[in-house]
Amino acid sequence: MEWLKSFEANNQFLDNTDSFSDFKIREFIPNSNVQKKYSLLTQFFLLLGCQDENSVTSLFVDTRIDYQVIEEIIMHFDNTKIVLENELPSEIMLSKPNQESLSLIRSNHLNPIIKNLYGTMSKSQYEWKPQKSYKIIPEFIEKYEDMEFDKVLDFLKNTSKGPIISLSLYNWTLKDYLKDTFAIRYFTHKCKNAYLWVDDSNIVTTIQLEL
Repeated sequence: MEWLKSFEANNQFLDNTDSFSDFKIREFIPNSNVQKKYSLLTQFFLLLGCQDENSVTSLFVDTRIDYQVIEEIIMHFDNTKIVLENELPSEIMLSKPNQESLSLIRSNHLNPIIKNLYGTMSKSQYEWKPQKSYKIIPEFIEKYEDMEFDKVLDFLKNTSKGPIISLSLYNWTLKDYLKDTFAIRYFTHKCKNAYLWVDDSNIVTTIQLEL
């Protein structure tokens, strides 16, 4: 496939381990007056979180949790834990998407990029296999703009550690039509570099975004 170039990466994921002087993990209990709000962030994180029933999605925060995060993300998960570093929040751990929220999201229009990434449920548990990485060559990809999803990407930048975001994928197989998907067309031109991680069964497990 001419739009992909084999790429030797040193490490698929950055080391996010910090030396905490004092950290605790606590369950997040929202105030009784906090209401759910729905947005593209809700779509993205709910559909990501429901792909694997045992998955945990982490968001890194800088000493405080914004109301937007509580209303549009946390309130839509039945299990949320907060990592406290020196008594201040540093990480949000999300699991068990709320089924009522999921049903409402699925009954409405999905953003085309989110639909590409997570619109289809994973049908089986993935078994790890050796993987190779491929850099997407922008010259072969038609550009796609999505100002709504720009807000999601900005949020991912602000809640990730380091300049690389790795998004797990569950239903992608390496075929030529992928270059025409909204997700590939968007990320390839929006990010500095974009990479696909592919196992020896041609299953695409990750899209890695260098910001």
